[in-house]
Order: sequence, then structure tokens, then C-alpha cells
Amino acid sequence: MKARAGTAQSPAATCCRTAHINRKRMKFIHTADWHLGNRMHDIDRTFEVKAFFEWLRGEIVLENAEALVVAGDIFDTVNPSTEAKTIFHDFLFSLLGTCCKNVVIVGGNHDSGMLLDSEKSLLSALNIFIVGSAANLKIEDMVFELKNSEGEARAVCAAVPFLRESELREFCDENSEDGTFCDKAYGNFYKKVYEEAEKVRAGRNIPLIATGHLYAADLEGRFENVKKEISGDDGRKMLDVVGKLGSVHAGIFPKEFDYVALGHIHYSTRVCKNNKIRYSGSPFVMGFDEANIARFVLSVNAEKNSTEVEKIEIPKTVEFRRLNGDFLTIRTELEKYLDKKTTVETFLELYYKKEAGINIYDQLEELINSLEEKNVYVVNLRVQESENSGDFFNETYDMEEMAALKPEKIFENLILAKSRIETEGKTADEVEKEKNEIVGTYLPFFMETFAEMENEPEE
Repeated sequence: MKARAGTAQSPAATCCRTAHINRKRMKFIHTADWHLGNRMHDIDRTFEVKAFFEWLRGEIVLENAEALVVAGDIFDTVNPSTEAKTIFHDFLFSLLGTCCKNVVIVGGNHDSGMLLDSEKSLLSALNIFIVGSAANLKIEDMVFELKNSEGEARAVCAAVPFLRESELREFCDENSEDGTFCDKAYGNFYKKVYEEAEKVRAGRNIPLIATGHLYAADLEGRFENVKKEISGDDGRKMLDVVGKLGSVHAGIFPKEFDYVALGHIHYSTRVCKNNKIRYSGSPFVMGFDEANIARFVLSVNAEKNSTEVEKIEIPKTVEFRRLNGDFLTIRTELEKYLDKKTTVETFLELYYKKEAGINIYDQLEELINSLEEKNVYVVNLRVQESENSGDFFNETYDMEEMAALKPEKIFENLILAKSRIETEGKTADEVEKEKNEIVGTYLPFFMETFAEMENEPEE
């Protein structure tokens, strides 16, 4: 597998290079998880989305790609805005007249399959093939040829969308004790899809391509070997699991498929280190926990029994960053932007480790407002509770845990929580010194009173 950085392309470029095309191979671009209409923390992402589509069109031309495969989650909600649908259609129509003679679009778990399928008849006349949902579809309806401008078949595509549990149920052998429900159901489904694809291929020397929108096990990269629950931007959840369905293993895909284009995972990765079963990842940041992950589309050169993949990094047009730490750490990082020349809009999330006696909202308000002149915007503040925050009395502590806390520790946190320590212009040592002075002033009185109460005879 190769990788390269993407380059800005001229929007006027419409013609692909007239290089020799191997008739046994098909080159296409794999992407997924556009989530059009997403407004993370109410950020208007129109510029970012349009810039990506302009760049993607240029890369399709540069790569001489004959097809574009989009593996689900086209829209962020089942009822996307008119603007999101317009941007989607404008991009598809911009591909007319280029070397991209086929566009394959499948629905994801965020999409309305009915909405996508409502445009199927119209767009199929332009070689834009949509399978929004598997509901009421036969297997053969999902399998079709991808052809070049001369009408020659270059590949066979099995366009499988997100499958709901009710759609998978009929493919699960309940009498078999081998494997999970997902492995059995998906395995039988993709076996039948493969059999239909072989019928369509009819012995010709062209590749078989499949799609899917699901959560596969044994991913390499960001969450490799992570078994425990992970906290994401929308609270505690197991990241990347689709609904109530569990993960599936690479073995569900017949090995005869020359490439499997997957969607749902937001970072680019392989399944079980298999070069031909891949997630492209999303071109956009969907949460600040993903902010540091590079974004890619995949250029796939598929041939029967042979596939080459190149990762093409998507240029950043908007910057997202999460700042972690205590008050002084976060303030220092924010102040750096005052002297920095920012070339793109920058959106920040503050992940603050709560400290007793400090109101971060009040302390940073003026600084945050001044950063907007630099096109730097703080759009979210998350507070990480700590044992020193003073917030002991809440539902996360039962009576046994409360009994184990020392009285002086409880008092220390309470008194600091009530104090309003000014941090402007102070170092971490100076703030800590002030905390110690406050505690040192009042703690002896508390301990004296507490000792008297402890020594009082019981009535």
C-alpha cells in the first residue's frame, strides 16, 4: 500500500489523462461517511464540505478513476436539509463529462434508505447507482456491472447497504451453534451476494467489488485491541458499534471478492490487516476525539485476484483541536493563538480538569472573545471532574465511599470550591500557594471543632 498527500486541483479541470488503461483492471475512489448536514457544536460546515468535493473531483480526474464508491452515511440525519441535498446533487452532476463513468452509493445507518432510493431511477440514467436500503430488495437487485464509456464491463459491483437486524434475521441459521448472530447472518448474506456476483461476471476476467456499512472486528489503528467501553463526544458508549448489532469478522467476506469497500468507521483502516478489506474513513471530523486523525480517500486499482491501494490524504481546510489540562495549561495554549497567524478557521474544544476554587468560565471569557478576531473559536467546554474538585456529594458516591473519605479532605475541597481564586497573570506555583494559604487559614478551626464533636459523650 502506498500513501501520498493530496494536492489542490484546478476546478476547471474536467478531462482525465489519456494514459493507457489496463482493460483487466478498474481504478476507482473509495470514500464514505460524509455525514452531509452535520453541524457539530452548531458549526456551519458548508465551506469545508464544498472544498472537499472540489478537491475530490480534482483527484478523480488526476487518478483517471473510472468509478466512485461511497460506502454509506451520505447524510448525517434521515431528514437532511435542502442545502445538504443540494450540495450532494451538485457534486454528483459535476462528475459528468469526466472519466468517472460510475458512481456507487449505498445507505448507512444515519441515512434514510427510502430517501436515497427515491432518486434511484432518475440517477441511474447517469450511471449513478444507489442502493439506499435492502428492504424489499432481492440479492440480484444489488449486483450490477460497472462499465466504461464504450459500454464495456470493467467490474462487477455488489452494492450492499447498512443491514438492519430485521433484514439479517432470515440469513441467520438459528440451528447452528458456530459463531455469533452477526457472523452467521452477515456470512450467509455475503455468500449469496458473492454467488450472484459470479453469475454476473460469467467467467470474464474482471474484478468483483463489494460494499458494506458495518462494524468489523480486528481493526488496526486507533482502537486496535481496545476491549473496554470508551467515552466519546456524545457520552459513554462503545465507539463505532452500529446500533444493537455487534462486530463481524473478516471471514464473512468470501475471499474471491477483489475489494470490499466499507463504511461506518471514521478513520482509515484495514480489517484483520487484509489489504483488500478496508474502511476509507470519513473526510470530516465528527467529534473532537477524532481531531488529530489524518483523513484519506482510497485510490483502488482492482484486478481479478490482485488489488493495489493508495491512501490519498485530504488537505485540511478547517482546523479542529482539543485542548486538555488544568486551567493554566489551557490558558497558556489559548494565549499562543494570539501571536499565531492562523491560515484557516480553527475550532477548539476545552477539556478542563476541574480544580477547586477556579471558575474557568469567568477566567477565560475575555481571552476567548479576543481569539475570535484571529478566526479561532472555542465551541465547547467539557469539565472532567477530579477528586480535588470539591464535588463529592453527588450520585456517583455511595455511603460506603463517603465514609472512607477523611474529614479534612472533605473540608479542604468544600472551602476551595467556595473560594474564588484569581488566576489571571499567576503561575501554577502561585495559584497552588494561594490554595494552601486558604486551606491553612481555615482548616485548623475546622479540625478543632471536629475533634470537640468527636469527643462529646453520647447521650
